[in-house]
Amino acid sequence: MKHLILLACLLFAVPPLHAGWFFKDPPPPPPDLGPEYRSKISKLEEQMSEQHVIADRWKIATGSLALGALLLFVIGTALGAKTRQHYDGTTRMGRTVPPTTPPAPNGARHNMGEAGPPDRHPTMAA
Repeated sequence: MKHLILLACLLFAVPPLHAGWFFKDPPPPPPDLGPEYRSKISKLEEQMSEQHVIADRWKIATGSLALGALLLFVIGTALGAKTRQHYDGTTRMGRTVPPTTPPAPNGARHNMGEAGPPDRHPTMAA
């Protein structure tokens, strides 16, 4: 507790400081380095602006390709599902996978594409 009281007394004893209190007069202006540095700086600024334009074009191109790939993925998935439904409807046995797959008497689950429980051969189910 003594340390806190001592610290508070020290903080109140120090006069408030303002930013820049160590400068009595304004800082000197930066030196003029000549026209060759100005030309180099302007050339570098032009190069950076060209690089930004090229990077923006690449961003647009990659974004468009990503959206196209996503659209093709969705279309392909929908076509695959429709093809599977059509195939299931045209087979002699009907659906190859029951809509709800109850567990077998021994507790095993059916694998996709199996017509019956795992202990039966697919040709015996026909």
